Amino acid sequence: MADKQKPHEDVLTRLVRDLETKTTLCYVKDYPGVELEQLNNHAKKLGPLVNPVFGEQPAFFIDEGRFCPYRIVVYGNEKVAAKIAELLGNWAKWSGEGGRVTTSQGAFILEQRPPKPNVRMPDVAYTPRDDDRNLTREQMWTYRGEPFVPTFVVEIDKLSGRSSKLSALDRKMRNEYFQHGCVERS
Repeated sequence: MADKQKPHEDVLTRLVRDLETKTTLCYVKDYPGVELEQLNNHAKKLGPLVNPVFGEQPAFFIDEGRFCPYRIVVYGNEKVAAKIAELLGNWAKWSGEGGRVTTSQGAFILEQRPPKPNVRMPDVAYTPRDDDRNLTREQMWTYRGEPFVPTFVVEIDKLSGRSSKLSALDRKMRNEYFQHGCVERS
């Protein structure tokens, strides 16, 4: 019995390691024998998995054959994100720029890297009107469309103190958003 469990444990260990280090979502088929419930029990027992791109991953669900982390956002972060989204939407309307503002439930495909797309879900994002109008149906409603990146993104996180994620956030902004078209402005 122990011999049969060892390969499964090795696959679960590999999945956990990948979920903590990869910058893309993990395909379920690449981790045979690991059930979603087992992964979530592991995260519940040992605490959230922490990834430099996706942040804390307290639990997962499966979407389009991939393990996707639930984003548990604390109340304070969500209050800040909601206010920024409101102000950004007001600016887009007032300035005549138009465009769309999304919050952390809106996913962006930054690049299609076989076999896994590079997906990001910023806390707040702005896409100009012309860019938004030129998106294809696949870009708007699936993960299979051509990549696109919002013009402006906001990531809310703790940037000072012991649990600071400043360096991880800085890496994510430089390596994920800026190299795909977001512009850094001071």
